[in-house]
Amino acid sequence: MEQIMIEKKLMEAVTNIEKYGVEYAVAKGIAYQMQKMREVVLAQEMKRHLGSNAHKEMEAKTSENYINQILAAAEAITDEQKTRAVFERWKAQQETLRSLLSLEKQKAKIL
Repeated sequence: MEQIMIEKKLMEAVTNIEKYGVEYAVAKGIAYQMQKMREVVLAQEMKRHLGSNAHKEMEAKTSENYINQILAAAEAITDEQKTRAVFERWKAQQETLRSLLSLEKQKAKIL
């Protein structure tokens, strides 16, 4: 692979690392927020019921609001992991291209 082509692809990798790094950070924040909101929804649902804490918790965890919160958190975590995978792929590609560029430079010195 030609050195200029490698450098071009390396710049593309850097640009995508920046892009997907931001997307990953946002997705991670949303996933964290959704997980924490589960506790809030649980507490709100428990307030609606009478009885022991165990009974309130059981009722709250079977509520539609709590189940929807769990599903939303699961979706947010899935999105986070998908974005992370893309981010990590670009990081790996950058490292590969850096190694290849270094090798090409060494070959040019020998010639």
